[in-house]
Amino acid sequence: MLAQNPDFVPAQLPLLLGPESKVARREDLATVGVNSYVSPGMCATKKATGDMYGSRQKLWDMTWLYQEISDFARIFNVEDRGQALIADFKKREADLRQEFGKSKKDLSFVFWFSSASPSADAYVGGKNSASGFIASVLGGHNAITSETEWPTVSWESIIAANPDVIVVASLDRNRWALDKAEEKIKFLKSDPAVSQLEAVKKGHIVVMDGQAMNPTIRTLYGAEQVGEQLRKMGLN
Repeated sequence: MLAQNPDFVPAQLPLLLGPESKVARREDLATVGVNSYVSPGMCATKKATGDMYGSRQKLWDMTWLYQEISDFARIFNVEDRGQALIADFKKREADLRQEFGKSKKDLSFVFWFSSASPSADAYVGGKNSASGFIASVLGGHNAITSETEWPTVSWESIIAANPDVIVVASLDRNRWALDKAEEKIKFLKSDPAVSQLEAVKKGHIVVMDGQAMNPTIRTLYGAEQVGEQLRKMGLN
């Protein structure tokens, strides 16, 4: 990284620039005169040694993202553009809340990021993660109760939670067997136990950009993506 002679190194995750980073620590960059930045929303998570993502005791919301946008807008001297983007996001979030808050359905969601194999536990968005925020915006709640940012959860636990909607991530990577959305859907429909979930039998499976499950500038786009599919299912 230093061979590229950077002036500034931002990162979303503390694991990339934090004390346990395998890339670089912020103090190492400071020693050689390179400024760095870590997403404030991820700094708000509580971490234990060896825990890459930590846990979150309070539901993530766009306030953290607005701080990040404001910081970058100030750093790059484009504060007007930053404020315009924040205003746009605020309106779009308010529009979604108004539309999906009317039904009072309080849908329960599971946000499935991936699994290493069909026999492995599901890697899902935790209760207070950006996924939980998306569920809230769409008038519902996260069926996952763990405060861990990215818990691995057994399918027995998911079956017991019996979510109204299962959101599967679409990933471009080819790291795990169930990274692709179509492979996840194939599993949901073919597994003898999981296929009996009401969400699966009713076809309440929606696909969203996996990156939007992280607390980033893409999160609200993910909420809109899920919302569009819920409308088609009559769940708005």
